[in-house]
Order: sequence, then C-alpha cells, then structure tokens
Amino acid sequence: MPDIDLGQASDWDEGDTHGRIRLRPNQTYPNSPKKDVLISSPVSIELSVNTNFSSSQEADKIYFTTHHGSTKKVIAVLDSDGNLHIAGRLITEQKDLSY
Repeated sequence: MPDIDLGQASDWDEGDTHGRIRLRPNQTYPNSPKKDVLISSPVSIELSVNTNFSSSQEADKIYFTTHHGSTKKVIAVLDSDGNLHIAGRLITEQKDLSY
C-alpha cells in the first residue's frame, strides 16, 4: 500500500515537506507481516501506533520520535499499561508550554 500524502505541510525547502500516513515494518516483530501505522510531518513529532489486537496487548505501544539532523530518536514510549517511558529528564517547573 502506498503512502497517503496529505499534502504540503511546511514552507521549508529541504527534506520531505508533506504530511504522510504510511505502513512500515513492525518494530517489535520486524520479520513478520505485521505493520505499524506511521503518521509523520515535517518539523514535528512523529506518532507511531502499534496495535496487534492480542488479548495480552503486551506489544501495544505508542512511540514518540523525532529527528535530530539525520538521526531518528525515540523520545518517549507509552505502553498499554499506561506507563510513560521518557528519554532525558522530566522538567516539572516549566511554565510556558505554548507553541
């Protein structure tokens, strides 16, 4: 299945400037026919959802990723138990969280 191109999402003239929805090989089971749904756009956080519909749901996770230069980094993982795993440190005294 090809990517779903949502159109121009940035006025930058470098890299992929479109918002997209695509299927990619599963991150937990890379050699299986299972796929992850990937939602991405330029200059923002990528949200990748893995739902396998198993009764145990041990592999159901939401990955928060970003790109630092050409390197993709996982910055947080939310698992099916509601546990949020964060890379880096949690800053609790932040006052201005606006764009």
